[in-house]
Parts: sequence; structure tokens; C-alpha cells
Amino acid sequence: MTRFNAASVPVISALLLAACGGGKTEAVDPVAEEVIAVIPEEIVEVEDTTAALAQPPSAITVEVPEVNARRGRILFTVKGCVICHQVNGVGGTAAPTLSASRQPDRINPLTFTARMWRGAAAMTQLQNIELGYTIELDDQDFADLAAFAESPEEQALFTLDSVGEEMQTWFLNDRYWITGNWEEYKSRGSRIPAVEAE
Repeated sequence: MTRFNAASVPVISALLLAACGGGKTEAVDPVAEEVIAVIPEEIVEVEDTTAALAQPPSAITVEVPEVNARRGRILFTVKGCVICHQVNGVGGTAAPTLSASRQPDRINPLTFTARMWRGAAAMTQLQNIELGYTIELDDQDFADLAAFAESPEEQALFTLDSVGEEMQTWFLNDRYWITGNWEEYKSRGSRIPAVEAE
């Protein structure tokens, strides 16, 4: 709140008189005009902010990609998730299994992404050791991998034969995870073998 001292009163009076059509304004201090002009704006701004804070936030449209469990199954191999994660008994055991026990009523890709985020530090470090780079995933990839992770029907189609023999040699087992013996894996090169998409 702006306060005025006694010296300001004559200036304010002169301005008010000038606004009503009387008196001269040439002698008015321009700084005092600035102060008077700012007061109403400050009050309005505070009132607007208080009123806005009292209201609930406006709704925001959320876009979520349509999930595709079939594409998620292919990504699970092509992106190299199968090296550390198991599904339907197929894959490495260095990371938690992603086998689905039942078909859920609905799938929330954000829940799946949050789970991945909690293990992101270890996961990306392991990817750099094992692959020589960090796996890139976009929003559609996350959505489709989430659908695959929650679909027993699609997971039933995931077999050892569908992974390919070369990719099978990349599976990480617990003994490497526990001992930290990564030398064999560091020497493999900088990319996982290509897998033909269906």
C-alpha cells in the first residue's frame, strides 16, 4: 500500500483541482503524477490476483496417444528392452520382469512411464555400458510399451523364436548384474543387432 506524507497533500490537491478544470498544472511535480497514476493499477492488480487465486484453475486439454500393444511388443525387442527385462519367460533377468498377470480395465501410459522414471538412473547407466548409448523413446513408444506390458494376450505371442538368435546372446542375467562384471558386454560394440519388424 502506498503512503503519502504531509508534503504530498498540496500536490495531490493541485492535481485534483486540475482534473476538475481549475488551477494550473505547470508547477506539479512529475514524480507525484507517476505515484498517483500507479496507485489504482496496483490495487486492481492485487484484486485481480486475489480473485483469480480464489477460482479453480481452468481445464487443460490433455492429449494421450492411442496405445498399440502389438507395436509395443515389437518395440520391446527392437529397442533392446528384452536384453534386461523378461516377458512371458523370454529376456534378461537383470531388471524387473514386465509380465502381465491379467488384462486391466484400462491402461495409463503415465503410470508405466513413472515406473520407468524411478529406475531411470540405473537403466540408462546399464544401457550405456551394454549398448554404448541411451535408448531413445518418444511419447508414442512409451504408450505402446505400456500397452504391451499390460496385455497378457499380446505377451502370449512373445516367444524366444520371435526375438531372434543373435538378440538372445545379448540377454543379461543376474550374475552380471550382481558382480558388476561388464567387460564382456563393453566389448560388443555400440549398437544392438537389428530385428526385423513384423
